[in-house]
Order: sequence, then structure tokens, then C-alpha cells
Amino acid sequence: MKAHRSSTSLARLRLSLTYLGIIMALTLAFSAVFYQQSISEAKGNLVRQQQGLRDYLYFTNPDQVAQIQDTQLKMFERNLLKRLAALNLGMLVLGAAVSYLLARRSLRPLEEMLEAQSRFTSDAAHELRTPLTAMKLENELALRSRPIKSTDAQEVFESNLEEITKLQLLTDALLRLARSGHNVDTSQWQDYKVHDILQAATERLKDKAKKRSSSIAVAKSTALVHGDPDQLVELFVPIIGNAIKYSPEKSEIKITTRLVDNKVVVAVSDKGIGISELDLPHIFERFYRADLSRNKTSADGFGLGLSLADSIVKAHNGKITVKSNYGKGSTFRVELPAA
Repeated sequence: MKAHRSSTSLARLRLSLTYLGIIMALTLAFSAVFYQQSISEAKGNLVRQQQGLRDYLYFTNPDQVAQIQDTQLKMFERNLLKRLAALNLGMLVLGAAVSYLLARRSLRPLEEMLEAQSRFTSDAAHELRTPLTAMKLENELALRSRPIKSTDAQEVFESNLEEITKLQLLTDALLRLARSGHNVDTSQWQDYKVHDILQAATERLKDKAKKRSSSIAVAKSTALVHGDPDQLVELFVPIIGNAIKYSPEKSEIKITTRLVDNKVVVAVSDKGIGISELDLPHIFERFYRADLSRNKTSADGFGLGLSLADSIVKAHNGKITVKSNYGKGSTFRVELPAA
């Protein structure tokens, strides 16, 4: 992290110096042109003044007039140089401040992306390490107890299989998340009924809902959206899945669809545990899980579902928001452009 901050500060300094160099080059070029034009204009005025004196004042000494004009020209030149020097010094200070602000503003998206990437890599490594560590410990314990009973070996194999399944789910989620935000191909997008997409999403979750004796009520709708049907199903699966997961058994999850200002608004409401105000701003971050979801009794999630949903919504030019009453339930609201 310190190396990342150091490289970011160095990049900001280099970009600031680049901006400052451009500003000062333009300022100095302008000063040089202005100086040359001012001196040329001053000399022209003095020549015209000398010609006028010769025409109207015959008794004027030409040498004396030339000496006076030369003195005035030198004074004008010194004053001009002082003013230009003050101007360039002021531009140097102002340019340094402006360059630094521009550099910070230009690098901010890159810094945020690098920080997110670093955090994502760290979190992914942590999530991958957990099942691998569990598998290693179980295998080491099994090897130490010799001879290994067939029942013990079967338990180890079953446990290892569970951890491998978790690894597979995690890697699949990571791949979907990586693909969702890059190289979005809209050439194959078509118009689809939102109701059909929601039905496909609930179909995937019917076993999960059955285990908790929960029901999912999907209101009928003829609204259409334009997009990738597979991704749109992936969008609603984690939202509905979380509603099932964090609601009491025998609960009902309500899903409604309506048209508002040429937008299709889908609301997924539950009567679950809700989300605290502390966790609410972070729920769409990768690998973020609220404290209530960190218990091992519901360790089938990795904190990637809502992040994936957010990426898919953005790829479809939509928006996802959530309102929650802690201890009473939550409502996720997905807005997508109507087809």
C-alpha cells in the first residue's frame, strides 16, 4: 500500500510538472512576443516624435533629442521587463497550484481504479486462501492418523469436495464480474419481457426458496427492456437470492414492475433483517459483506453478487438503489431504460 501511494505521488508530481511546463512555456512565449511588439511600438513612437520635433521645432538639437529618446526607451524597457518578470513569477505560482489541482483531478479516476484493483486482489486472495487452508488442514490431520479409516477418508473427501465447490463458485463469480464491465457487445441485444427475465431468475432460486419455505410473488407485467437476457437474469439472481437468504423462513418476497418516465422500475421487497446504515453505502462493493452475513451458517456467499448486479445495471445504462429499515426488511429498486 505504501509503494502504491509512493508511485501515485510520483505520478502526480510528474503530471503537475508537465502541466506547469506547458503553462510556463505558453506564458514565456506570450511574454516574448509581447515584449518584442511593445519595444517595436515604443521605437516607432519615438521616431514619429523625433520627426515631429524636427518639423515644428527647428531649434531643437537632434543629438539631444536622440539622447533623451534613448534614455526613455531604456527606462520603458526596464519597466516592461520588471512587469513581465512579475507576471511570469505570478504565473509560476498560480500555474503550480493549477497544475497540481489538474493533476489530482486527472489522476483521481486512475488512483481509484488502482486502489480498487489492489483491494480486489487482496480480497480475492483472502477468499481463495480460506477454502485452501481448510482443505490443507483436513488432509494433514487425516494423514497423521494412521491407518485412515474408510469412514474418516470419506468425510475428508466430502469436506474437500465442499471446499472445491466453493472455489468453483468463487472463480465463476470472479469471471462473470470481470466480463460484465469490459467489452460489452450490444450487437446481439434484443427486447425482452421483464416478467420472463424475473421468472427465469426465480426458477434458479426455487430450491433455495423451498429449503426456507419461502415464496416469491412476481407481479405480471408487459414491460420490455433492451439488453442481454443472460446478464439481466444474473442481475436479479443475487438480489432475489439475498432477499430469500436474509428473510425469516416462510417469508414472502414481493417483486413488482412498473413504468416510470420511460423507465422500467423493478422493486424486490422482503421482510428480512434489513441493512444497517453503516453497511448500506458499501453493499455494492466487491467482497463486502455486512456483519450479520459473516456467520458461518450462511457462508455460501462471497460478497460478489451485488457488485456483479451493479456492473450489469451500469452496462445496461440503468441504476440500482436500495432502501432498508434495519430489522424490518429491504427494497432493492432497479431502473432500466424501457424498450
